[in-house]
Amino acid sequence: MATVASKRTAGYLPADVTSFVGRRREVGTARQLLSQTRLLTLCGPGGVGKTRLSLRVASEVRRAFKGGVWFVELAPLHDDALLARTIAGALGVSDESSRPAIVGLSQYLADRQLLIVLDNCEHLLDGCAVVLGKLLTEAPQLRVIATSRQALGIEGEQVMMVPPLSMPTSQTRSADAALQCEAVSLFKQRAVAAAPQFEITDHNAGAVVRVCQRLDGFPLAIELAAVRLRALPVEELLDRLDDRFTLLTTGNRSALERHQTLRATIDWSYDLCSPQERRMWARLSVFSGGCDLRAAEQVCSGNGIDQAEVFDLVAGLVEKSILIRQESTEPQARYQLMETVRQYGRERLAATGEEADLRRRHRDYYQQMAEQAETEWCSPRQVHWYTQLRLDLANLRSALDYSFTQSGQAEQGLRIASHLRDYWMALALSEGRHWLDRGLALARRPTSARLRALWGNVWIAALQGDRQAAQDMLEESRVLVEELGDGEAQARIWQSTAAAALYARDVETARPLLWKALEWQRGAGDKAAECTTRFYLGLGAAWHGDDDADTLCDQLLALCVSSGATWAKSKALWLAGYNQWRKGELESAAALIREGLELQRPIGDHRGFALGTEVLAWVTAAQGDYKRAALLLGSAQTIWRTLGTSLSGLAHLVDFHAECVSKLKQKLGEEKFHALLREAADLTADQAVACALEEKGTPEKAQADQPEFGALPALTRRELQIAKLLAEGLSNKEIAARLVISPRTVEGHVEHILTKLSFTSRAQIAGWIAAQG
Repeated sequence: MATVASKRTAGYLPADVTSFVGRRREVGTARQLLSQTRLLTLCGPGGVGKTRLSLRVASEVRRAFKGGVWFVELAPLHDDALLARTIAGALGVSDESSRPAIVGLSQYLADRQLLIVLDNCEHLLDGCAVVLGKLLTEAPQLRVIATSRQALGIEGEQVMMVPPLSMPTSQTRSADAALQCEAVSLFKQRAVAAAPQFEITDHNAGAVVRVCQRLDGFPLAIELAAVRLRALPVEELLDRLDDRFTLLTTGNRSALERHQTLRATIDWSYDLCSPQERRMWARLSVFSGGCDLRAAEQVCSGNGIDQAEVFDLVAGLVEKSILIRQESTEPQARYQLMETVRQYGRERLAATGEEADLRRRHRDYYQQMAEQAETEWCSPRQVHWYTQLRLDLANLRSALDYSFTQSGQAEQGLRIASHLRDYWMALALSEGRHWLDRGLALARRPTSARLRALWGNVWIAALQGDRQAAQDMLEESRVLVEELGDGEAQARIWQSTAAAALYARDVETARPLLWKALEWQRGAGDKAAECTTRFYLGLGAAWHGDDDADTLCDQLLALCVSSGATWAKSKALWLAGYNQWRKGELESAAALIREGLELQRPIGDHRGFALGTEVLAWVTAAQGDYKRAALLLGSAQTIWRTLGTSLSGLAHLVDFHAECVSKLKQKLGEEKFHALLREAADLTADQAVACALEEKGTPEKAQADQPEFGALPALTRRELQIAKLLAEGLSNKEIAARLVISPRTVEGHVEHILTKLSFTSRAQIAGWIAAQG
């Protein structure tokens, strides 16, 4: 019997890609304060190191939180109405109900012991205060570390000001004495990363000390300055910095404030860029949450920048540490500006007068992306589009927000939200409903865009169990169809009406409508819609025990296979498994459902996880493995709870669930049955799927169960040594220099480490090292 996966390392903290320097006193103070308060806000100006400090503290205390430690980045978010959903999404909670997101999130956290790191709260202060106030009241074991440029103003909040790094005095002249200070230590590490030949000696220590003093010990400012040692000796770096600050302060250095120092440093970095790099920096600031090269080429080119220039300009900004290449397992490189640097670029963009045009171009690009995703949804690129849309969700939100806040643009936003219908229904029902409701309230003209948005929103409302809203939108859709004569929409309305009837157990009403819809969709070659219609035809037949159920399930599966649509195929496999269970073909049913669960893994379809695990529990109970069936049923219930919904909206399945519960209580006894449900109560969706597939555990568990260094035979001593240096952020070349071996040898060791630990990126190695303590 599969065991419940360990939750010891549940949660998510981004791995450090560069080493953490100093802050021993601040880490200790923060840990002490966190033991005394449930909300600790780390305050300070941009670039002082609030985020890095919060991550280090969270990493050190993670073992104290059974429910894990979770990092939530708020910088790309500009609509505080999505704040609770953003937090829920970071926690892996996909609430599909029509209730306010804060309600579902509060219920999810109510009995969980976990820590949330909420980063960059300053632009959403009111929203953060409301949401955290509610969560901390409803979830007594929740603790939060927030980072912000100002306090959140919540009762019980403990504010800790984050100071700059410690600095040497002006009298410090020796290298050894200077390196005892955090600012100099950070400067050295980042300088060596930029220019491996650099070292701090008694000869240049004075210049290094003055550089750190001029930068007031700000980590971001120091890092931006250190990278210049690729082109300048430290003495010239100091001279240029002195000149720049003299200019900015009219000769009165005592008037410098830390935020002015940081801005001056970024000004200086900006001035050292070429005119074209400056222009690219400003234009890239329009992206939220990063972008890939193709997006940069499409949005940022023109009006002085040829598309062929974009790559070289991006590479130049990466080289200057202005633009950061994100760690990713995806084949396309993604780039991101640090938030402080992005805000600076946005100011520069506004000053050029190009901001309105760039925001419109940004919106148009992501509108085209959403449209292409819809067009290619029922194709071999289905998983690609799931991944791409998830990666660019912050940009899609920005495009939607732009459309809904600019005069005359609401219908464009409605089109984007409609094109994303399949993505919303698979992974983000509540957010999809939010955007479609918002667009429908603003774009009220009787257009085809409104009609498409209506029948897309009907599906979401129906899946949420909000039947009255679905019925109201269906009525408006019928009126618009008659007015506009839209055949596609008419077929979709038949399809939606039939699905609603099926959910209400009315197969006789549903089937003729589905056959009418199928006839039109086949004639139009609309394979995506045809897949959905055939799914509901097969579902009705399987539930009703009709003779044509096998044929309908086979036809659906054949269509999905020929289309190459992975997610659609996973649904077809679930349906075929459900049909086989209804017929009593238990082995076949279990195999089909497990295959479907495997296909859903890359997508993260929690609703699919819940349905698959639910039916697999029924199959397992019918096979006589009652303990495992109870675990599976508990896993499914846990996933349904995180979705904020249940089987109650799927009336044709409710009776089977009740029969399974009754049987398990009879076979196991009430006490044992409920004990097994509790054992599965804290599983994540991934762990629940691992249990369903009879695996030893999820990737999280595999990581959690790795022995400590001294007892780990999988890695050699040298491989462990290299893994730890990777975790410090060293490149292969730097590791080779440190260990006095060749870069090629290091490369070979890294490949062996990745293979042995079943990882795909250096960042995963760094995260694994951090998890080992």
